[in-house]
Amino acid sequence: MTGVGEPLVRGAASTTSAVPAHLLALGRAIERADATARILEAHLLLARDDHWLDDAAAARLLLASCGVDAPADPPSTARAADRLTADRAHPASIAHALVEARDAARLARESLPAELADMLVATRARLPRKVVGPRVGDFLAWVRERSAIAVGLVESAVARGGAYELITLGRRLERAVATSRVLAAHAGEPEASIGWMSVLRSAGAHESHVRAHRGAPTAAATIELLVLDERFPRSVAQSLARAEAALAGVPGPPALSALPGAGAAGEAGSSRVAVRALAAARAAADALGGVVVAVGHADDERAAGHRRAALVTLLEAVVRAADEVTAALSPG
Repeated sequence: MTGVGEPLVRGAASTTSAVPAHLLALGRAIERADATARILEAHLLLARDDHWLDDAAAARLLLASCGVDAPADPPSTARAADRLTADRAHPASIAHALVEARDAARLARESLPAELADMLVATRARLPRKVVGPRVGDFLAWVRERSAIAVGLVESAVARGGAYELITLGRRLERAVATSRVLAAHAGEPEASIGWMSVLRSAGAHESHVRAHRGAPTAAATIELLVLDERFPRSVAQSLARAEAALAGVPGPPALSALPGAGAAGEAGSSRVAVRALAAARAAADALGGVVVAVGHADDERAAGHRRAALVTLLEAVVRAADEVTAALSPG
């Protein structure tokens, strides 16, 4: 039984200064596995439904949506899917993310409930070495299910405090990066294109769009929902707002009083840089909103160029913010 003044998180008093970084990495890895599975599902549907999109172009679009540079040789959707599912050595793959989540949980085990750590170990043990074409859909559904279980255990079993805030911070940062990356990959799409439906599906937003607009998706409507709408849980705006709130809960008591060394991350200039980087990312999102209002539903090259530049700027700002927060919480 936990006594008065003892940490609510199991073993928190014995953790080291590296634990905050491991908890942040855990949150990011769980979210990355889920986001990559969603992106793969959406783009495999796009490759099937868009008969004007050749296989190499579909593969490049899929890889770009996951932050992977296309190889020099013409890629194929099958090879791209194989790389993004079971290639444990590739940092953008689902398998790599799940292994990273297991490893991060193991390194921060004394700050986590045993149920969560054990579930991640079991998930890692069940990872296939290869996912054959007909089974890709089943594998992606399994990944999303395991990610949902992990998030459910975080929400139901991790005490509200430093560990919870750090995992949440990692999840929200990774979610903002994933959404921004998919949007930037499709930045060259015409205003009315089937590609925007794929973007919405990648973020689990297709049904929300249908309920709100009752029509085919457009660039303006997609950006409004996935970047600016703070009510939608996968939007960049909400993800950054929640990340800022989680970061504000990290530095001092009571949030991380039980995590030695974690307070230093909030005291030094690196923390101030991280806060400013998050603010800059939110400013980039607001600027993109201004571009959307300015160009409206115009479908000319000039409007598309402004939209493309603003989406790329947003991605750069969000990635920079995630990197600065990670650096601020890393030991040394």
